[in-house]
Amino acid sequence: MAIQEKVQKVSLKTLHYAVMTSETTEEHGEVKTLTMPIELTLTPNFSEGTFDAGDRVVANEVQLDTITIAGQVADLPTEVQSDWYGHQLSDDKGLIMNSNDEPNYLAVGFESGSKLVWLYKAKFKPSEESNATKKKGETAFKQSGFTGEAIPLEDGTLKYTVRTDDPGVTETATTFFATVKKPTVTPTP
Repeated sequence: MAIQEKVQKVSLKTLHYAVMTSETTEEHGEVKTLTMPIELTLTPNFSEGTFDAGDRVVANEVQLDTITIAGQVADLPTEVQSDWYGHQLSDDKGLIMNSNDEPNYLAVGFESGSKLVWLYKAKFKPSEESNATKKKGETAFKQSGFTGEAIPLEDGTLKYTVRTDDPGVTETATTFFATVKKPTVTPTP
């Protein structure tokens, strides 16, 4: 059977997130959207082991453990920094960074080309921040970076991807990112 291959466009359109409101029930709050993502890199991390016997390898195991996330966005508004990094907001809406702050678990979703993706349990930390004086006649833009790790949910689910250009797919970005969409699988009788 020949499998239909397609050329994939790389286009990071939106970045979505929702704060995990309960680790016990693995529920998430309201989905919020950042409209100016610049880049997002996902790197899978594996545990591997081999079993040697009779002077050769007789078994090999590979297991997906986590996914490392690194990204850049045009801006990380104060509310987003509070949601992501667990910082408190002052009465006048300033951001209070405290050494006791604990980042929140987040569901992170993004639309890239025809792919719609959710990662369900990630924690982020900010990347280096640089500030510089602008030189005469120069225009400069600032980007906000972040890194983190996505870990599996209790049932082992780590990431869910839907390709809208696959045959029979009716999912759209609007419906996929309205809530934190988890996969459904009908058992085979």
